[in-house]
Amino acid sequence: MAENRMEISKRNMDILYGQENPLAVKQEPEISAVMQKFIYADISSQVRLGQVQQELLKLVVLVSSNTTEDLEIYATGALQAGAAPEVIRETIYQCTPYTGYPRTKAALEKMHAVFARNGIKVPLKDSGTVDDATRYDKGLSVQVEIFGDAIYKMNSSAPTDQKHFNNYLSANCFGDYYTRQVLDLRQRELITFTAIACLGGCEPQLKAHAAANIAVGNTRQDLLDAITVALPYIGYPRTLNALSCINEIVPAK
Repeated sequence: MAENRMEISKRNMDILYGQENPLAVKQEPEISAVMQKFIYADISSQVRLGQVQQELLKLVVLVSSNTTEDLEIYATGALQAGAAPEVIRETIYQCTPYTGYPRTKAALEKMHAVFARNGIKVPLKDSGTVDDATRYDKGLSVQVEIFGDAIYKMNSSAPTDQKHFNNYLSANCFGDYYTRQVLDLRQRELITFTAIACLGGCEPQLKAHAAANIAVGNTRQDLLDAITVALPYIGYPRTLNALSCINEIVPAK
């Protein structure tokens, strides 16, 4: 006999958390059951991304949405699914230039609480590859690799009073983050796309990074999977806006 939705969700939650629905709302069994079956039966069955990547993207969603209350639970799930501590940290780091430092700080504090409970030795090994002398050039190189030579024109044509933003994009956004080890460009771009989708109201940037994902080797299915994972946490309006951006950049065949 095939499993029903509740049985599937319980099995998936047990694998990740080793207990029955740690995300349940106290004294609200109805909404807890709806949430559990939707995320851990419907969504889990639909998405083609591996379990590790799904759990990491959930961390991205929480950081980007500034809802880190349950991040310890989800970080535990990521570890249980097989994500290395360094990968969890880099996933959170990669959100920073898009969601801002305070959200990263809150998430890292939750992450370290999980690491302590699981006996993970910290600090983790540094993953940076640039210094003050190289961060701009290496960041610019990554920008051009992803977005093409148009970056040179964009930087050179910027008005004098806003050139510092272009410089920061190259040196900070791409130099300080995209050049780091542990995650490759495909992983970083999918994280970036997911983070921007969760912010909402950033459709120009979302379309740019939908195209960037395709440029670095991700697929339409990867982008659809990312917003499917995000849907229960960010709601339908932001999800459908992200879907519209995907369809504009890489239409369904």
